[in-house]
Amino acid sequence: MHRLIVCGLATFVISAAATSSAADEERARLLRYGAQLAEECFTCHRRDGVDVGIPDITSMTEQELLSAITLYKTGLRRNKVVTSVAAALDDTQVRALVTYLGSLKKGAGTRVPGVVELPKK
Repeated sequence: MHRLIVCGLATFVISAAATSSAADEERARLLRYGAQLAEECFTCHRRDGVDVGIPDITSMTEQELLSAITLYKTGLRRNKVVTSVAAALDDTQVRALVTYLGSLKKGAGTRVPGVVELPKK
C-alpha cells in the first residue's frame, strides 16, 4: 500500500512538472512571437513608453491590452490604422501580443505635459 501511494505521488509530481514545463514553453513561444508582432506596433507607439500623442502600450496590463485590441477588432473603438491592424490579427496573434506587451516593464515612460519630441534625423 505504501509503495502504491509513493508511486502515485511520484506520477503526480512528474505530471505536474511536465504540465508546468509545457506551460513555460508555450509562454516563451508566445513571448517570442509577440515580440516579433510588436515591431509593427512600435512603428508608431514608442518602445520606451513615452506618450507624445500616441498612447503608451508598454505599461498596459494584459487585460487592458486584450480589451483595447478587442474593441478595435470589433469596431467599438476606432482608429484607421489600429482598426486595420487589429482586424488582421488572429486569436494566437492577439494572445502573443498581449503576452509580450503585458510582460514589459511598467511605467517605463511617462508623458511630460507640453513637451513634444521631434523626430530624430
